[in-house]
Amino acid sequence: MKITIFGGSGFIGQKLTEELVHRGHNVTSISRSGKPANLTTSWSQKVHWIRSDVLTDNFWQSAVKEADWVIDAIGILKEDPSKNITYTRFIYKPVQIILAYLNTQEHPAKFLFLSANSAPFFLNQYMESKLQAEELIKKQTKQSIIFYPSLVVDKKRYSSIIGGNMIKLLKKIPGVRKLVQGYDPISRTALAVEISNVIEGNTSLYTQRRK
Repeated sequence: MKITIFGGSGFIGQKLTEELVHRGHNVTSISRSGKPANLTTSWSQKVHWIRSDVLTDNFWQSAVKEADWVIDAIGILKEDPSKNITYTRFIYKPVQIILAYLNTQEHPAKFLFLSANSAPFFLNQYMESKLQAEELIKKQTKQSIIFYPSLVVDKKRYSSIIGGNMIKLLKKIPGVRKLVQGYDPISRTALAVEISNVIEGNTSLYTQRRK
């Protein structure tokens, strides 16, 4: 299949791109930076890397028009309003723009959005933007799947490993485990496998929000 990934050069996007290439899919990655300069692996040579900003240009549209699936893996955890990096701009707006374009197509691609199962209180605005994007998807397209991972961990982001281990520890403590209910760490590789399985027509528990 032809699969276009927005944010394919990011933390989750790179591993997902790698998994889909290994499965024989034709993968296009769209991001503001294009192909990462330090990425020289053999699988990366099979990816169509496009440098494009969905918020400011339309270079990405041809890849979306030709795709069987479009995956939105764009995201930020921290805002920086001084640099115009906000949850609205980097979570909600890309969904709005991509869906608007898909809805102009006679045979639009299916759409997969990476949301979140839950988030701690200090990320309330992050979670609110995810929920707003979900509502927009449900209103504007029926050919869509929403994924609900919690904390995604990988040794390439050591802080995520520490956070994942802390959650596992807290879940063992009576009276405290409720504070981390809904947080189920998943490895970056496992998430890529789950998403790829769904793209290929299989099921995943991550397509439902979990308590």
